[in-house]
Amino acid sequence: MSLLPRVACGLILLCPSPAFAHAKLTRSEPASGTNVESPHFIRLWFSERPETRLTTIALRDERGISYSVLAPQSVSENPLRASFAIAVVLPAGKYTVDWRTVSSDGHPSHGHFAFTVVGTQKVQVSESASVLRSSASTTPSRGVSVHEMDESGMHDTSTSSIEHSVTRALSFGGIVFVIGAIVFNLLVVARSDRIGDELVWRMESRAAVTGVSASTLIIIDAFIRVVLESRMMSAMPGMEPMGITDVLMNTAWGFAMRLQIIAASVALIAFAIAISRVRGAWVIASLAGAVLSLTPALAGHAAATPRFHSLMILTDVLHVIGASSWLGNLACVMFIGVPILLRAGGAERWQSIAALVNTFSPIALASATLVLVSGVIASWIHLERLSALWSTSYGQVLLLKLALVVVTLVIGAYNFRRVQPLLIQEEGASRLRKSATLELTAGALIILVTGFLTGISP
Repeated sequence: MSLLPRVACGLILLCPSPAFAHAKLTRSEPASGTNVESPHFIRLWFSERPETRLTTIALRDERGISYSVLAPQSVSENPLRASFAIAVVLPAGKYTVDWRTVSSDGHPSHGHFAFTVVGTQKVQVSESASVLRSSASTTPSRGVSVHEMDESGMHDTSTSSIEHSVTRALSFGGIVFVIGAIVFNLLVVARSDRIGDELVWRMESRAAVTGVSASTLIIIDAFIRVVLESRMMSAMPGMEPMGITDVLMNTAWGFAMRLQIIAASVALIAFAIAISRVRGAWVIASLAGAVLSLTPALAGHAAATPRFHSLMILTDVLHVIGASSWLGNLACVMFIGVPILLRAGGAERWQSIAALVNTFSPIALASATLVLVSGVIASWIHLERLSALWSTSYGQVLLLKLALVVVTLVIGAYNFRRVQPLLIQEEGASRLRKSATLELTAGALIILVTGFLTGISP
């Protein structure tokens, strides 16, 4: 293993892990540790959008006796809140609330807090939906900070384990190659001069084979992720066991996985047809690739973010498209286009390689710019303050990713300024292979780090 991968893996493992839970409980009503009259509702506010259907509480007194609560009610104007109506009047005493939830990006978490009832209110709560609706605008008497709530029983359900992180990275990598192959065929090969029809056909065929392989990887990886997700949810205390069908059909994260599997399957068929140069196959593959670019946002932080929800999803989509058009496209240029031109031989092969790379360069420049701009927007929304870059696990891993992006950009700039002018001769092609290999290695590390980053709570 070279020095760069060793350093990256070491930095990942050294990052602190206590903040890996998602959907943290930020405040509650009744508040933790307070003395109240018998409450009609228990209201919970989370740091990320909770799956209402998978959000549950258990209300017990100090003797362990359980008290009934109604099904959770979400509030449209505040998607971070879940409200539970208490079906009975609570007698005086100390009570513990054990809560469990799953955020919209599929990450479960659980915890507990306690309050004390010192009296009963005269008006009893109705179980009707009208009462639940009328309570939606009630303002909590006191908030509980994340730090206070952690001390009162917040538990991490880690999604940062090696298997979760690697499967997310493989999913990202598969999408990068699917979209990269599409961009390579439609925007690079089709627009390159000095390449004969026979060589163009070979490149199209190889790009389609790459798309088939990448689509297959996405499908297999998606099912593995669903299995890991169901195991993780079933292992959470108090949560009913969840099978693969439950995860796929009853969660927002599962919807994103279904969409990813369907889109990858359509892409797989389209690429398989494109190998034989069937008209319209690449158009279908492009549409499937566009859908695939949306799925990481629907299954990740963007889906659960409490701020600028639509902007975050759009930013994530642009980030995926930019990375794919840059790194996935570069991989196709170096592993498909250049080798085919070299094997073709002839005195004009160097000019053909130069034409291919010259067509790729402006696309790469625009794509890298898109990656940077979308990354800055996402970081600003997720972190909220600059100090979070070095004071949180998410920020530290993000810094590592940014450092790798800078390294990749520097190598790309070197290729553009120093290597590209030499491509009309053999020396230029040799130097391009070496520098592009370094650029793609850094890109692979970016994808790996992203797999870890998406398992960490912003």
